[in-house]
Amino acid sequence: RFGDHCLTCSVGGDRTKRHNLIRNKVYHFSQSAGLNPELERTGLLQPRPILGSVQESGAERDNNAERRPADVYIPRWRRGTPAAFDLAVTSGLRRGMVKESTKDGTLAVKSYETKKRTYLDTETLCQDEGIQFIPLICEANGGGWGPAAQVVWRELAKYKSSMTGESHSITATHLFYGAHHIITFIQVM
Repeated sequence: RFGDHCLTCSVGGDRTKRHNLIRNKVYHFSQSAGLNPELERTGLLQPRPILGSVQESGAERDNNAERRPADVYIPRWRRGTPAAFDLAVTSGLRRGMVKESTKDGTLAVKSYETKKRTYLDTETLCQDEGIQFIPLICEANGGGWGPAAQVVWRELAKYKSSMTGESHSITATHLFYGAHHIITFIQVM
């Protein structure tokens, strides 16, 4: 009725299309920065050991080996350790978030960043494997990026500008606005 459904709906093609376009933008930018990224790399998380006939967690089947915490995997990131970039778009208009978002416009991305880190203990499992788990969260309405994403954008721009000789600020602007354009473009389709 108010046009917000397409921004908040977690079902359907637009959500997946937007996610994949942003993921591909980050992948190609990382590739042009010489970081040798991989898309949707599998096998990053080890399966938990079996104790008797059930998994250590008590579950009948463990799917950690099938999980893909990295939309974009960077084999060598900060301090030489690998990174798993997990991209997501959220909305301050989603159920249970509207009132809080009117008080703090960044709350939707910050709370979703926390949710991604804690969901199925993803961040801890990645740390156990020596991988930095970094959720890159964008807000669908205003296009604002979460704190972790802002840091990553600056670092990616540094990598690329050192490869190309282009100004760091221009490189960062291209990345930021390129990703922002994807979000706004999908909304008007």
